[in-house]
Amino acid sequence: MSTAEDVDTDIEAALIKRIESGELIESLDDLSPRYRAALEQTLSIAAQSEVTVLTWAYTAYDNCPDIGAKIAVSSSIQDEVGHAHQQGALLERFGISMRAKAFEDSPYSFKTLMIMEFPIRNYVEFVVAQALLDRAGLYTTKDIELHCSFAPYRRALKKINFEEAFHVKHGSFWTKYYWNHSEATRKAVQDAVDWLFPHGTVWFGVPDALKRRKDQLNYRIRKWSNDDMRRMWLKSACKLAEEIGFKVPAHFDEKTGEYVIDHPFPMLLDPEKMAWSWQQTGWDEMVGQLKSGGPMRPSAYERIRREEWGEKLWA
Repeated sequence: MSTAEDVDTDIEAALIKRIESGELIESLDDLSPRYRAALEQTLSIAAQSEVTVLTWAYTAYDNCPDIGAKIAVSSSIQDEVGHAHQQGALLERFGISMRAKAFEDSPYSFKTLMIMEFPIRNYVEFVVAQALLDRAGLYTTKDIELHCSFAPYRRALKKINFEEAFHVKHGSFWTKYYWNHSEATRKAVQDAVDWLFPHGTVWFGVPDALKRRKDQLNYRIRKWSNDDMRRMWLKSACKLAEEIGFKVPAHFDEKTGEYVIDHPFPMLLDPEKMAWSWQQTGWDEMVGQLKSGGPMRPSAYERIRREEWGEKLWA
């Protein structure tokens, strides 16, 4: 006589077999509890992260050099609001209120990347962030568009990835422009790279060997692992550096045919000084700092609750 555990095991095995055969899942009814939980978690973090990109990009507005730059920042914010809406709408199909997460839950509960809680100090830093960090983000979202076994999530990412790719191109174009514009702007580019590049190396999380939850990969919510995405981003970011001329703490290893990170990995930063320690630390300490966030927590999210985040746009 079959037990409930046997039935659950059979359901999981049948679902994995469908996924491994290349079948795309369309209905929530076809998701096992374990698959559903992994997908909910992925969508929840992604949707919240999109919200925090707009509060982060907003900090660049006062430092824009002209109306064209202000339009670029405003456009980026508008895109990110749309990305949050699209992924939040998917999340609501699981019975989770995106409005509650954005406007009602504790502002300390937001899950996002630490860099999104540090202010942007000048417009050059904004475009360098687009060139380096939107590039990192594009690998995470492109993976889902290309490989996710839940078909509605794939479709939602098409428009998002089109806009993210535009952000990367915009940032790369203006990074090159400012690198060649003057000595002052060249220094500003290099300063921004020194601050942002290490954020790119930790963007994808812990190394695969330390990753505990693997259901994203087991259910093909993702195909690329943390190390896969980090390796692809590192190659792309280093090639951009070679093309433009700025320096990054990484090099190409002729023996392995791979780009290698030169800075201590991982390493902690001083939140007040917005400066990296350049000393090796452990992943437990690094994850702890990533979860603690930056100086804009909780003020940036409280501003959203008061609907004040955009009062300066077009001023």
